[in-house]
Amino acid sequence: MFIVKNEDFKKHRGEYLNELVRKKGIKINVLTEAAGFDRSTFYNHIKKSDLSFGILIKYGKILNYDFAEAFPEMDPHRKQRTEPSMSYDELELDRDNWKEKYFQVAELYHQCMRQQKK
Repeated sequence: MFIVKNEDFKKHRGEYLNELVRKKGIKINVLTEAAGFDRSTFYNHIKKSDLSFGILIKYGKILNYDFAEAFPEMDPHRKQRTEPSMSYDELELDRDNWKEKYFQVAELYHQCMRQQKK
């Protein structure tokens, strides 16, 4: 038996677009005309699970919706934080820990170099 988490599946972009359009209540022909597509093209778009982000952006402008909220991979510059930021004191402590580790490794390296010269 396999256990599969919901986040293991990617969202179907076309279906997501279709649901959003239905919730907004905008007519398909009005939406597609404003986005620069044919009505039949919309129906092809909602069938695609990997609908391009460029197309979603065009629809998003008309729908006044940011699809990057649903698809974070759409905006690579958007920072996603899973843990809170460190305080200044924590940063200093972390810096000092790494500094100490560096000095330990550097000392070991120099000891090895001295032994090889003998």
